[in-house]
Amino acid sequence: MLTAAENETLTQTGSESPMGAVFRRYWTPALLARELPEPNSGPLRLKLLGEDFIAFRDSDGEIGIVDARCPHRGANLFFGRNEECGLRCVYHGWKFDVHGHCVDIPNASPEIASRLKPDAGIRALQVREWGDVIWAFLGDGEAPELPEFEFAKVPPSHRFVSKKFQQCNWAQACEGGLDTAHFSYLHAGINDGKKVGLHQVGKSREEIAGQNEPTHRARFRWLIEDGEPRFTVLDHAAGALLCAARTADNDDVYYRMTQFLMPNHSLAPGNFPEDNNLGNTWVPIDDTSCWIFCYCWNPDRPLREDECRQLASGSGIFAEVDDRYVPLRQRENDYLIDRDAQRNESYTG
Repeated sequence: MLTAAENETLTQTGSESPMGAVFRRYWTPALLARELPEPNSGPLRLKLLGEDFIAFRDSDGEIGIVDARCPHRGANLFFGRNEECGLRCVYHGWKFDVHGHCVDIPNASPEIASRLKPDAGIRALQVREWGDVIWAFLGDGEAPELPEFEFAKVPPSHRFVSKKFQQCNWAQACEGGLDTAHFSYLHAGINDGKKVGLHQVGKSREEIAGQNEPTHRARFRWLIEDGEPRFTVLDHAAGALLCAARTADNDDVYYRMTQFLMPNHSLAPGNFPEDNNLGNTWVPIDDTSCWIFCYCWNPDRPLREDECRQLASGSGIFAEVDDRYVPLRQRENDYLIDRDAQRNESYTG
């Protein structure tokens, strides 16, 4: 168990914090590529690791993530004009390209502007667009190679990528995603007042007893019947492999495997050949909230339309979100809990 001081060290990610220094050594998912859909589309506010930025896609389609304030008078560049390969401040017209260079100072003579521009630039992050995600490097110096995640290497039709806002620091949110002990409760169904696998909800005892239960369905029952998984953690150079073992039928053992990759990624392989693979990245917005980027992919085939619809509507690790990627079920509305459903259909309602 962490002490309060240790937890504070782990969860604080500002530029002067120890964990902030760790995060700034790695590429970070910043946005979904579809949030900046076309050249000269509207700039977006963006907060990462406690720092405020503005993101935009310029006239040539290049992505810029720059400081949120114009260095001239501190005006917010969110209100700027994204035009002619740069973001122009609406206060006095100063203009900046995706690299943060000041390329125009129209309220000064050409001679004065030429002297001011070299020192009038703003901070710009190193940016890459890859795997339907816009990645940013917040550190100084040369960035490392992008992580070789499989979801980003498969054809676009083989993956579904989204994100969701969570009112929680990145570390505890990450721990919740890596913990599979909660599956026996949080993801249980309810039938006749008892916990059951989700595939058994609404079925009579006779139907359950007589059903031809394929293995890929039986796993949901094993998750419920064995609420005390045995964990093994194997450290490796990039993070750790987490393994949870549960008793299956005929004294077999059902293993759920999850890879944790530094500093904030998880990848879970499909349990059976027909399954898709899943992954998450927990990105600190500040010390009390985070974005969870969610990935689903299949290296062998395109995802079906019905699979993508289910993911967009909140299946599995995904959430049904609004146009700001805030879950429709959230703390402020008690996650739309349905007490009748909690009694008769699902453990949580």
